[in-house]
Amino acid sequence: MKRLKILLSLIFLYSASFGQVYINEFMASNTSTIKDPNYNNDADWIELYNDGATEVNLNGYFLTDNLSKPNKWVITNLTLAAKGFAIIWADSKDSANHTNFNLSATAEQIGLFKPDLSPVDTLSYGLQDPNISYGRQTDGNSIWTLFTKSTPGTSNNSTSYTGIVKSDPSFSLPGGVYHSAVTLTIKSIFGGDVRYTLDGTEPNEQSAIAGEPIIIDKNTVVRARIHKPGEILGPVNTYTYLIDTENKINKLPIVCVSSDPANFWDPVKGIYTVHTVKPDWEIPVNIELYENDGRTGAAFNLKAGAKSTGLYSWQLPEKMLGISFRKEYGTSKLEYPLIFDKERKVFKTFSLRASGSDWGNTMFRDGMIQSAAVENTHIDDSGFRACVVYINGQYMGVHNMREKIDEDYIVGNHGLDPGTFDMIEETDAGHYAETGDFKANDYFLSLTAKDLSNQANYDAVAEQMDIDDFTDVVCTEVYSGNSSIGHNLMKWKPKDTGKWKWILMDFDRGFFGASNQMISFYVNE
Repeated sequence: MKRLKILLSLIFLYSASFGQVYINEFMASNTSTIKDPNYNNDADWIELYNDGATEVNLNGYFLTDNLSKPNKWVITNLTLAAKGFAIIWADSKDSANHTNFNLSATAEQIGLFKPDLSPVDTLSYGLQDPNISYGRQTDGNSIWTLFTKSTPGTSNNSTSYTGIVKSDPSFSLPGGVYHSAVTLTIKSIFGGDVRYTLDGTEPNEQSAIAGEPIIIDKNTVVRARIHKPGEILGPVNTYTYLIDTENKINKLPIVCVSSDPANFWDPVKGIYTVHTVKPDWEIPVNIELYENDGRTGAAFNLKAGAKSTGLYSWQLPEKMLGISFRKEYGTSKLEYPLIFDKERKVFKTFSLRASGSDWGNTMFRDGMIQSAAVENTHIDDSGFRACVVYINGQYMGVHNMREKIDEDYIVGNHGLDPGTFDMIEETDAGHYAETGDFKANDYFLSLTAKDLSNQANYDAVAEQMDIDDFTDVVCTEVYSGNSSIGHNLMKWKPKDTGKWKWILMDFDRGFFGASNQMISFYVNE
């Protein structure tokens, strides 16, 4: 009986050691599909699958992104159950289930090797697209395909594709303002058919086919992409056509924002509908800028993210939109001189402000006060250009194109690298680090808490802050009678050298009433 138990044990170990394990699916450009639960980031990943009938102990096995270096990262504490899956995060964290390498989205290799460095499964791959996984058509199958709905940790049972359409549809007319109805044709130069929509939704395989010319006689957002059987749909191209037969369209620059109508108007997930709490989520949009300088076509036409911003203004009918450019949307930055009176030409973010407390009044109070203040000072401001906004072709009123006061603001205006400065917002609820930490700020506050009538104490504070800059900020606040200063102060300084400087923000209540006693406020508060 004892010999039988030993024999059965050896048979089990032999089967476990040589059970077939596959690299079953991977994603080399994960920007938004799944977050690593340990580090809460969008890491690339590799899925392993055990096709055998018994579990496999993978302790001591190796994963690599270079087949000439098979022992690059060792697997520990991992046993794959029969027909089971495991996710390995390729994020260079070098910890349990986290490799010491990243996957390249351009071209690379992946290999799984036994402790004796004999190969278990290897592959080479080419250019990978964001948020599309590459995997076996079915678990353990020899055919590799693409998945728009990846299945990390579960069976590969979603729709698979043999390729991705890379070409764009050809529009016969650029977007913009037209003074009579127009006829639009959309074609595919490199084969396939063109699928299109006229309401802001992204076209899919079931959308209308652009065969006959399209008559556009009212404001319309046209979105189109190329479809080929068995392939992932091509990129979405978006153009907004504004039909102004009575020549009434505002002469300001025009910003057109397009997305699935539900992203704006759905009772639950729409950012323009009434909510009891702030809709603090981002929606995918296409954004076009049409300048009022006579040029044909858009100054830029890009995909981005948008979310409702502002402390209380999200409750107003006309929303403030924060626009963000990121890799997951197709481009990580806007390269365009958005604010003409500034040298800055690169933006990762910007805002479409609807004036907040000034909504329904001048609609430009904040921008006007900041612009006037910086003419004879060196204060930082958030730039200002008035514009009108259309959402899916619907007029949404006057807004202001503004720089967003965030880390990218300092990078773009002062040329500092991210992570080399502290940026602190002072609010009614306390201090908040937009970027950096509180170390320098805590030290600065400890100095300001002392008796500043003492020259030594005053000099210590003066070494930490730009007195002239702060004086200009206070004068601007007092002169304009801005009554909402309590939650609208932002300061910044380089980590190693330099002094604290302030950034003008939110003067929607400036020049708002003649009874604001701002000198008393500053003296007493």
